[in-house]
Amino acid sequence: MSEIITDLGFDSKSLWQPKGFEPHPYPESTWPCLKELGLKRLAEIEGEDLTVLQDGVKKPMAVGAFRHFYNDKIEKLAHMWVLISRSIAGGMWMGWPNDDYDFPVLVLAWEESKKRLHIIIDVMPIVDVVEYEWYREKYLDGIEPVYNEYKDLIGSPSTYRWFRAQAGPYLIFDGPSMQRDRALQCEVEYMKYWVKTVQESEPVTDEQYRQYANKRKRTIMAQLRQRDPLGSVMLRTLGPELGRKCCIGYT
Repeated sequence: MSEIITDLGFDSKSLWQPKGFEPHPYPESTWPCLKELGLKRLAEIEGEDLTVLQDGVKKPMAVGAFRHFYNDKIEKLAHMWVLISRSIAGGMWMGWPNDDYDFPVLVLAWEESKKRLHIIIDVMPIVDVVEYEWYREKYLDGIEPVYNEYKDLIGSPSTYRWFRAQAGPYLIFDGPSMQRDRALQCEVEYMKYWVKTVQESEPVTDEQYRQYANKRKRTIMAQLRQRDPLGSVMLRTLGPELGRKCCIGYT
């Protein structure tokens, strides 16, 4: 449990290869950004054994692997790289602060097929950034130059009201099907920014604010676990037990 992980253990081609197209190198493009965080393997959370996912899954509708990490600031950082229905490359990174920190949540999703690409790219605040404007200035506004460079990637907004309410002011969402290289680079730049934010973060000292931030964080987690369409896909393709473990691992 204490050993620092230095190798993700797979790349975009080592687990599977879809028919008809070659997916972009998502795992090997994003993983190097995280190596400075001193990540350790997270084998269990909330009483759930995550190693059955980390060992790899092979189901009729989904093949791939999952990784889960933590360190002294990060409660959980989840990665997924799966082939769904033999035609969709699904990649994801999602990282949460532990209860002593308040840095934003890393939200990266990559859903690629021959015909289209769907992305979610965000550093999601865990507090209300109107009430706590300093939080936006401290943790979020630094990504604005990257956002401005890549905001042309933004497509139609999410149809889920609850998701739009959670999202940060620098969310990049939906399908730049003809700009896949730029979309991947945008995910990398957001990840680099999040890593820097984590490295520079300090423990929260205001106990009242700490309780508020953690309560809101847990609410966001609960909403994602109950409502995120990815969870439904994982339950359907992996089955109830593995699908539940997947959802717990990233929310």
